[in-house]
Amino acid sequence: MSARTRRQFTDIVRRDPVDVALACLLIAAEVEPGLDPARELARFDALATDAGRLLDIAPDDLGTAADGRPASRRTLAGLDLRAAAEILREALGTRAGFHGDPGSFDSLHACLLTSVLRRRHGLPIMLSIVWLEVAHRLGVPAYPIGLPGHVIVGVGAPDRHVLVDPFAGGRLITVHEAAEKVRSAGVAFTRSQLKPMDPTDLLMRVLGNIRIWAARTEAIATRLWAVELSLLLPRHPTHLLRERGELRARRGDFIGGAADLTAFADVVAALEPAAAGAAREAAHAARARLN
Repeated sequence: MSARTRRQFTDIVRRDPVDVALACLLIAAEVEPGLDPARELARFDALATDAGRLLDIAPDDLGTAADGRPASRRTLAGLDLRAAAEILREALGTRAGFHGDPGSFDSLHACLLTSVLRRRHGLPIMLSIVWLEVAHRLGVPAYPIGLPGHVIVGVGAPDRHVLVDPFAGGRLITVHEAAEKVRSAGVAFTRSQLKPMDPTDLLMRVLGNIRIWAARTEAIATRLWAVELSLLLPRHPTHLLRERGELRARRGDFIGGAADLTAFADVVAALEPAAAGAAREAAHAARARLN
């Protein structure tokens, strides 16, 4: 990613509201240097137009919301939430063919929004972003729900909604079914897990999936840029600084790696002295390799 694109990513993730789709497209630009975000965003417009036909919304009724993002000029506030969710399922899941594919979990393509838009399958979180973007353009209220190990979508508001699983083609699910997904991940279920996911947490999870894939496949360069973009988010775990330092040292940037490891040690020294000590030793080892 060019310095200009990274500045653009930083600007986007620090805005309110955060344009999650555009941020995800800039993430994908690390793999596709010639990517045109405007062209990719137009894919959402086309999907919304197709879905709008089912909602009896003419293409000319799709305009721009107050925040500058595409949205329906016609209000759908009176539309039954279950009916809206079923129309999205019909449009995106059945007609457009967006769905999950467990076999794609080992592919970087499943983590990139551009690839998901073209292939029509990917990780639950990426499919959920597709649902959210199309719903927004149609004026259908929707928000992401970050269950442990599985992201779904709430259509409506937190106090009145229906749940859909984009990975299952947009099938409507009950709270009981959502709870079973949580328990299958080895976590106790609580109602608080159904609250809207913060955009920063959503993007951290998107980048985390890329980091996990890259660590498993030893794709060090990919893992490094995913860490670097994660560090540009308004909030990020401190351990990412250590991870970047270790990766930079592995790639031969011993000075940069040592600087990151030392910075991490300085931050955690009071609460995690053992981790700080290990990081300082690693920084010393990295500098020694300059001799």
